[in-house]
Amino acid sequence: MTRWQPDFRRRGAAASADIPLLDVDRLTVNVGSTVPVQQLEFDVSEGEAVALLGPGHTGKAAILDCIGGLRAASSGSVRLNGHRLKQSFTAATFWLVMTSGLLVGLLAAAVAVDVDSLWLAVVKRGLAVDEPFTPATVASRLRSYFRSELAIDPLADHWRIVTPDGREVLAVRRELAEARELRNQLQAAVTARRIGPATVPDLSDLVGDANEPRRLLPLDAATLDRLAGGKRSVRLRGWTALAGGTVLGIAMALAIWQQGRRSPQVAARGGVARTFRQPRIFPAMTVEENVLVAAEQAAASGGWRNWWSSGATDRAADTLKFVGLNGQRQQLAGELSPTEQRLLELARALAIGPRLVLVDEPEAGLTAAEQQSLADLLAAVRQQGVTLLMTASTAGPLTALCDRVIPLDR
Repeated sequence: MTRWQPDFRRRGAAASADIPLLDVDRLTVNVGSTVPVQQLEFDVSEGEAVALLGPGHTGKAAILDCIGGLRAASSGSVRLNGHRLKQSFTAATFWLVMTSGLLVGLLAAAVAVDVDSLWLAVVKRGLAVDEPFTPATVASRLRSYFRSELAIDPLADHWRIVTPDGREVLAVRRELAEARELRNQLQAAVTARRIGPATVPDLSDLVGDANEPRRLLPLDAATLDRLAGGKRSVRLRGWTALAGGTVLGIAMALAIWQQGRRSPQVAARGGVARTFRQPRIFPAMTVEENVLVAAEQAAASGGWRNWWSSGATDRAADTLKFVGLNGQRQQLAGELSPTEQRLLELARALAIGPRLVLVDEPEAGLTAAEQQSLADLLAAVRQQGVTLLMTASTAGPLTALCDRVIPLDR
C-alpha cells in the first residue's frame, strides 16, 4: 500500500510557509433561489486535513464545487498557493482569440459579398474558359470580383458580358475573343465614369487595351454610372462585414474563454482532485481503465514527451494497490460494492498526483467499521503530504483524523 507516491512536487512549487495552500475568501454561492453559502472564509495549510461539518442544507457540496471549478461563485475568491484557480490570459490565448475573430470576420465578409457570386467568379468562370486553377489565377479572379470588374459567362454557344455577380447581362457575342474585346472596352468606359474629374485611379481600374479599335458601346450613361458605383459598394460591404465579424468573433471567443476560466480541468492542472457523496465512476469500464483515465490525463498535462514516458499504467496499478483494489483491476466498475466504488473514486483522484483532495461526505452509506477503514486510508494519504478538505454531516472516525473541524451554520 505504500508504493503510491504523489507527484505534485514535481508539477508545482510547494506553498510558502506564509501562504496557505487553499484560501477561501468571502465566498458566496447561489443554488437556485437559495443562498446556502454566504461570506464564507477559511484557509487550509499544506499537509493539513480540515473538515467542513454541517447538515445537508449548508451547501457543503456547493463549496467543493466552487473550489473544484464545477460551479461559479456569486462573489468571493478561491486561491490555491496564493493564485486564483483561473486560467491565465497568455500570449497563446491572445493569438487563439484573434485567430477565431479573424475566421468569423472572413466568414461574415464572404456572406456579405454573396457566397454564390464568389463561387461564380472564382470557380465557375474559370471552368468555363478552361483557365488553370493555380493560386495566381484564383487570386486574380478574386481580385476582379472585389474590384467589380465586368466578366464573361458562357451562354449556349455564345458568350455574354455580365456584371461581377452575373445577374445582369450587358451584351452577347458569338466568339470569346470578340466578347473579351467588348468587355475590355466596356470596363474602360466604366472606369472613366468611376474615376471622374480630378480623381486618381488605382491600378485595379487600369484594364483594357488602348490599341483596341473603339466602337459604339451598347450602354447608356445611366448604366455606366450605376456600374461605376459597384466597386465601392462591394468593398464597403466586404470591409464592413470583415470588421464587424472580427469584433463579434473576438467577443465570442473571449466569452467562451471567460466561461471556461474556472473549469475542472483548470483545477485539476493546479493539483486539485475531487470525490463525490455518490461516487461518480464509469460503470461500463474496468476498475483499471477508470484509474487510467486520470493517470493518462495527468501524464498528458506534462507535454507529449511526458505522455509516453510517464508510465501511466504502472501508476494506475500502484494507486489501486494503495487503496486495496488490486484484485479487482479487471472487474467492471459497475459490479463493485458501494464501498469499493468509493475506494475506486478515491484512487482515480489520487492518480493525478494531487496537492489537494476534496472529499465530499465520505461517510455516506458506510458502516462504522467501513468508516474507520476509510479513515485509516485517508490518514495514509496524508502521510504522503497530500492536503485533505472533506465535508461531513456528523462527527465520526473520518472527522477525527482532521486537524480542524469548521462548523457551517445557517
